[in-house]
Amino acid sequence: MSWQRAIWARKLKSDGKMAHRGEASTALDARGVTVPWPRRRALSRALLSACLAHLVLPSAAAAQEKLRIVTTLPTYASIAREIAGDLAEVEAIARGDEDPHFVTPRPSYAALIKKADLFVATGLDLELWAPTLLDRAGNSKVMDGAPGYVAAYAGIELLDIPAVISRSEGDVHVFGNPHVHTDPVNAIIIGQNILAGLRRIDMDRSATYEANARAFADRLLRRLCGERLVEIFGSETLFELARTRRLWGFLEENSYQGKPLTDYVGGWLAEGAPFRDREMACYHKNWIYFSARFRVPCAMYVEPKVGIPPSPGHVRELIDWMAENEIPALFAANYFSRSQIENVASRTGAEALIVPHSVDGAEGVDDYFDLVDLWVSRLAEAFAGQAGRRD
Repeated sequence: MSWQRAIWARKLKSDGKMAHRGEASTALDARGVTVPWPRRRALSRALLSACLAHLVLPSAAAAQEKLRIVTTLPTYASIAREIAGDLAEVEAIARGDEDPHFVTPRPSYAALIKKADLFVATGLDLELWAPTLLDRAGNSKVMDGAPGYVAAYAGIELLDIPAVISRSEGDVHVFGNPHVHTDPVNAIIIGQNILAGLRRIDMDRSATYEANARAFADRLLRRLCGERLVEIFGSETLFELARTRRLWGFLEENSYQGKPLTDYVGGWLAEGAPFRDREMACYHKNWIYFSARFRVPCAMYVEPKVGIPPSPGHVRELIDWMAENEIPALFAANYFSRSQIENVASRTGAEALIVPHSVDGAEGVDDYFDLVDLWVSRLAEAFAGQAGRRD
């Protein structure tokens, strides 16, 4: 008997717990309680099973690792984070203050896509650099048509589809205007497309993604239309009315509890009242979906033909029109020439509203809600300020 075992034997004997000859051998459990050897063997088997279970845990955990989502634009990344929650790591290729038409396809971007489980792009002819990156990445999971590829535009009614396709008209988008994210209702559809992609590649956690998508849509509709309309009609009904562009007509033609439904409008639509049904000037045709949703058309552009610099004659015509019609705002994305925008605005009395076109395009614009908040508030201030000056 070793000296350690002798010590334990003396301890057991002194406690009156030493086993007599012929009795079952004993040992102590973790609490210091005597355990017969048969039970000890059972405990050992249980411990072994627990250890083996622990050994297989890594493979089970691997199946639940965070997905990797790569998007072309930061706005799509913001929406993807809303849908995936903490089940995915999301990265965007373009910067928020970068012209999405002209992103250099760097090797580091291809490396991101190579490791992606899901890739989100507009799906039209906006990011003409994306196919090059997909080819370089060689990731079959996210190639166009694969389960891990998401076309953000799917299901969105495209506007500004050209009747004539000619180089003389500039860099025409042959399928329609691709800047779909500027309408909050389209953002819900983009979220649904991302949800569909996540279901395809990670069905086991689809219930979580679906709940996140519903919560995102509900939050957006409450922010767009106001809490009261959502309480009256529900998110699904409001979404369908807005998606089919029947919302304003329905609200103007109907009443509730003796009041016109338009009296219940809140959120961004209410905040946009100062510029509703007013005209503004814009630099580029990248606000058409915002204009349609908020009823504030871009009546003239600094860049009349996409990708073709304006002629001096056109600039003079624009300045004269803005001054004559007292246009209060020149709306432009912050990746265009600031000096040119400010020069035109200063000669007309309009305010140069130079804003980010995408999430992360300016300090404090951290998600999609921040982005639309900024657009609406800046325009409302400019139009309200003009009305104040008139008074």
